[in-house]
Amino acid sequence: MAAAGRAQAASSGENQALATLEKAKGLIDTQQHAAAVTLLQSFLTATPRSSVTDRAYLLLGAVLVGGKSPKDAIPVLERLLTEHPGSSYANRARLQLGQAHAALGHYDAAQRYYTDAKNLSQDVDTKREALRWSAEAGVLKGEFVRAVQAWLEDMTIGPPNELAEGRERIRAVIKDRMDQKALVRLRDLYPNKFPGDLALVRLIELATTQGDEQAAEQNGRLLLNRFPNNEYASTATDILSSLKSKVKSSSHVIVVLVPQSGKTAPFGTEAVHGIRLALDKHKETDGGTIGLVVADSESTSRAALTDLIDEHKPLAVIGPLLSREVQMLAGFAEQAEVPFITPGATLPDIRRLGNYLFSTALTHSAQAHRIADYATSRMEQKRFAILHPDTAYGKELARLFTQEVTQHGGETVVIESYKETDTDFGVAIRRMKGEDLKRYGTVTTEDLPKGGTRLVYVPGFDAVFIPGTARQIPLIATQLAFYDIKVPLLGSNTWHSAELVRLGERSLEGSVFVDGFVPERMDPLIREFVDTYQHRFQAAPSIFAAQAYDAARLVLEALRQGATSAKAVREHLGKSTNLPSLAGPAAFSPSGTLDRPVSVLQVKHGRFVPLD
Repeated sequence: MAAAGRAQAASSGENQALATLEKAKGLIDTQQHAAAVTLLQSFLTATPRSSVTDRAYLLLGAVLVGGKSPKDAIPVLERLLTEHPGSSYANRARLQLGQAHAALGHYDAAQRYYTDAKNLSQDVDTKREALRWSAEAGVLKGEFVRAVQAWLEDMTIGPPNELAEGRERIRAVIKDRMDQKALVRLRDLYPNKFPGDLALVRLIELATTQGDEQAAEQNGRLLLNRFPNNEYASTATDILSSLKSKVKSSSHVIVVLVPQSGKTAPFGTEAVHGIRLALDKHKETDGGTIGLVVADSESTSRAALTDLIDEHKPLAVIGPLLSREVQMLAGFAEQAEVPFITPGATLPDIRRLGNYLFSTALTHSAQAHRIADYATSRMEQKRFAILHPDTAYGKELARLFTQEVTQHGGETVVIESYKETDTDFGVAIRRMKGEDLKRYGTVTTEDLPKGGTRLVYVPGFDAVFIPGTARQIPLIATQLAFYDIKVPLLGSNTWHSAELVRLGERSLEGSVFVDGFVPERMDPLIREFVDTYQHRFQAAPSIFAAQAYDAARLVLEALRQGATSAKAVREHLGKSTNLPSLAGPAAFSPSGTLDRPVSVLQVKHGRFVPLD
């Protein structure tokens, strides 16, 4: 009888709980939010362990979000997930949490909850709701590419009769909201399918409006290659025909051979931007229009390049960017008798490949020489350790730095490496310590504040050279200090990134590194270039943009000095000792590399400060 009574009481309590929730739902449906909140809060206080507690949490969270109290809704919905992780209402709670955070402007947090709801739910309607809200949050934050990706995913699981609506939504945001950077990203994400075609069309329209002929030509060619049947194809054809006629009417032409597709396309775009600024400056100061023909180094065959050179008779070819590409085209440049100026290849002696090859790039040997010279002469350091990534770049810089240190009368005590993917560098650092202790390193004892002593490693080297990425350097610096390696750190131009100081905090204070392009300088030439580039392209110029800018200026200076053919340009570049560059007057060395100053910078109070 007692058991039956308990069961009857439980059933009665369950019915009362359900009735309370139905009453609360009715209040919500009639917009009586305050009353619903009071009722649900009272219920949860009086009945914290009901079988419908999770539903009560969800209703309370939903009414708080809908009643413009998203901040109060968050802990309620989080309790549902914490106390009832297996609840059938968990994914609805995640959606509501996303809405609450979005209402507060916490769009990243909102996206995390939307992603969890989409991935954890088996219900198509819940997945679609998560995707639509994710798109909405993307639009609100200005992450339009993310919004388009969410809409596209929604279209793949939604009914076919809604596809047209989804495509129109995407079309509208591409046309009205996306800037050039977002459009380029969308173009590259969907190279051969919707909405990559819409992104290309919009890029062509923007470039035409802005008078950016290079961008109009580049995207016009991409549209015709990728979407030949697009309704905009005839317009793109007319634009290309017009631009080609304009180039042919120019008195002189420069061909640019850089990546316009593939993973390295952003570097090619930066290089072209730098070249365009040089041409604009030439037009302002010297008058006359120089035709610019941009070819994609990823897809242009040698036969196509031959046709380009035969057709346009360029003063020079600026490019390619990669060392292997320069090596492949070395004989071609010699045969065509056209100077090729690479703004990216780091070959140490490009001239050995041919007399028509030049480089404005910062070479590895120039970096190693400058940092070793500064460390040994200015910092008076004699013994060094090297900790480098196990990559071709890291190995080469380690080898060159060792050579330079030896030539400066110094000594490399130990060389260790780590993987590019490492986050824990303890093994490499301990090996480094072990090798040093066999030579110059020592161990002393240190008194502890609360009594006792500890053994302290004292490095036998004066500094550590780390030619690694900006992402890993702060982690390495912190772990070196943990292992009592508290000596100056030296780096290469891979350090020159805002990510380094953002992640490095105080662990890198006082460290020095080198680079060939230093926008932090107050030199008028550099300031003008940086400011103009930022105004024109809404981005900071990279070293590729700067080195391509210099390459174009060298050709234009040769033209200004009377060189009107490719052979004459080659002669001018090879003989002149006062060539213009952003770093100041320069000349090509016998190796074919532009011999200009390499700067030393120091990390100081979260900033990069030039030391020379």
